[in-house]
Amino acid sequence: MKKIYLLSLVALFFFACNNKTSDNANESNGEQVEVENETSDPETTSSLAKYPFEEGIVKYENNVATMKTSLTLYFKDYGNVECSVSEVEMMGKVMKMRSLVKDGYLYSLSMDQKVGSKLKIGKENYSNFRFEEKLFEEKIKEEGSKKLGKEKILGKTCQIYSIQEDGVESKMWIWKNMLMKMTAEQNGMTMTMEVKKIEETDNFPAGIFDIPADFKITEEEDVDMDDAFEDDGAVG
Repeated sequence: MKKIYLLSLVALFFFACNNKTSDNANESNGEQVEVENETSDPETTSSLAKYPFEEGIVKYENNVATMKTSLTLYFKDYGNVECSVSEVEMMGKVMKMRSLVKDGYLYSLSMDQKVGSKLKIGKENYSNFRFEEKLFEEKIKEEGSKKLGKEKILGKTCQIYSIQEDGVESKMWIWKNMLMKMTAEQNGMTMTMEVKKIEETDNFPAGIFDIPADFKITEEEDVDMDDAFEDDGAVG
């Protein structure tokens, strides 16, 4: 249970942290589009860019066991400023959370309790979470995982990968370094995450990138993510 729950969290973070790409992303409404523009040069975007267009909104859903999460990601300046708003339904209750990357900090806010935390993420740490498909393919070859066929999601041609580790079988659908879909199975339990809509726009809700003035914010110590994921007790 802990392993597959961790995978669901990884999926959320994976989608939000991408490497440099460039493409024209038109609004998608869930229907497949037969023609897409993939002629842009990936190197034309800044090396610090995480998303293939300057500003936009991405919506996706994540389901694991009895927990259902809907998340909307807002970003500008190619992801240097971004905010994710999630609603998690668990045991009949809905929890509203907001994560904000701004001014070198990652803010995690509980909208119901009006409290939050902030964690400093310097450029040297932030780059550790960037995703490069070539490096990813090298990694899965070392671990005996498989590169499968291709499939379109929201009109985007995705490469499918199959990964098996510690009793968990998972698949990832990747488009231009962006995680579009992920499934994982363990002991009969399935987790599914999939992007439902991608829209290039600057029509954001008012104040979406601001920290509410009446929230109590505490600063957290730096976390070594490598140590966290290597700790068997944290995932077993």
